[in-house]
Amino acid sequence: MRHAFAIAGTETEVWLSREAGAYRLHGDAGTARVALQTDGPGAGLTIDGRHEPALVVIDGETIHVHVAGGTFALHHRDPVRRFVDTGAGAGADVARAPMPGTVVRIDVAIGQPVATGDALIVIESMKLETTIRAWQDGVVADLHVAPGQSFDRDAVLVTLAAEAA
Repeated sequence: MRHAFAIAGTETEVWLSREAGAYRLHGDAGTARVALQTDGPGAGLTIDGRHEPALVVIDGETIHVHVAGGTFALHHRDPVRRFVDTGAGAGADVARAPMPGTVVRIDVAIGQPVATGDALIVIESMKLETTIRAWQDGVVADLHVAPGQSFDRDAVLVTLAAEAA
């Protein structure tokens, strides 16, 4: 799965693939072989064979990295929220599938009020479960899928309507 991070106000999309004892990091700037050792005397980050001592601290969706004399804050963009955000405007009231998969569970009903962050449905893709959460306060206007149903990437899953004033 691709992940997006906001770094110094710029969004960067990256993904990892396995590579003998390490990973290959792919992104907008190309690829690099990376390994992270989190404890012991060799703790640090190795990028294309160059090792740097590093300290990594995760605070919610923010990852703080101190490496090579600099400190960086990487803000992880939730893939589902990011996918919803890209459809802003008329489509901002729907959650679309960020990947193909199957509905595992539906946690809400049509007409139910929800708050930002509430679980709406749980989907599964490649043996990985993902909870689709409310991206805004509102009322569940429609459920476009049912438990056990398969769907393609970009399929509309849930529609939210603004709460009546």
